[in-house]
Amino acid sequence: MKAKLLICAVALFIFTGCSLPDSQNSQSSKDSQPSADILESIDLLPQALQNEHYKQVYNTLSPDFQSQVTMKQIKELSQSFFGANDTFVMQSKIAVNGMRDYVWIDPSSSKGISAVTDQNGVIWGLQIVNLSSYPATDNDYTKQEYSLPFTGEWLTFWGGSNVLFNYHYAYETQRYAYDFIVVEEGGSYEGDPAENESFHAFGREVLAPADGIIMEVVNDVEDNAPVGTMNEQQAAGNYIIINHQGEYSILAHFKQGSISVQEGQKVKRGQTLGLAGNSGNSSEAHIHFQVSDQPSLGKGKSIRIKFKNDLDPIKGQFVEG
Repeated sequence: MKAKLLICAVALFIFTGCSLPDSQNSQSSKDSQPSADILESIDLLPQALQNEHYKQVYNTLSPDFQSQVTMKQIKELSQSFFGANDTFVMQSKIAVNGMRDYVWIDPSSSKGISAVTDQNGVIWGLQIVNLSSYPATDNDYTKQEYSLPFTGEWLTFWGGSNVLFNYHYAYETQRYAYDFIVVEEGGSYEGDPAENESFHAFGREVLAPADGIIMEVVNDVEDNAPVGTMNEQQAAGNYIIINHQGEYSILAHFKQGSISVQEGQKVKRGQTLGLAGNSGNSSEAHIHFQVSDQPSLGKGKSIRIKFKNDLDPIKGQFVEG
């Protein structure tokens, strides 16, 4: 359930280099790329792959990426993936911390492409996938109506009903989960990225998404150093589970010691529960929010959330709580 943010998204992609650059280091990557026969614009990526312009695509990859994948592999994957009449429309674009994350989906929502580039257009991550769907649960929303668990503007970093919009979608227990971060002036942090306090989401209030009763609280997990080692053994970090008449909201990655409610306590929609943190399997401060049919993150099924005001956030959308 970690938010694999742009500066550390390596594990997400089928093809990838060993690391992604930050905005200060991306210029050196561009300088090392061939000056000719590269993609003029990332917007042309799906068309270039479909039209067999593999050299252009390969020359646009970062040196680290090229050390991991050959042009032949890109060619073979593309030839097995693209049909003669395929078209792709860009559905999401996120620009954070000098990196850009793009998603293209075909009209049938059965195929998708995603790419991560630096600010110079060098490709550091690429995914080309056939998209699975789960119509029965995609169209089965929560009985209760929920609010966003925060105030102010946050970015939906993961959310939606396919794996390119939402990596949680591959897992039944988290299928309709969301990860939200705070972005200001194009960055999720200001200052030293090695400090949690530099991240705009860190310490922000997390609110109850609906009236309910607190079922479970964990409040003593240490926050991780940003973009460092994540705590996979305690994946949710500090978290709260709330019973909303048989539906259970799960909010995770709270700041250590910040949760201000107790098990058995009744809470009201909009009540402060604690502060956003970077505990658990998390690379930087964010809020993980989902609703499940059991009071457990590892058991039961995630339920698609019916939000107030017909809100239906997807990856790349800013939402106001």
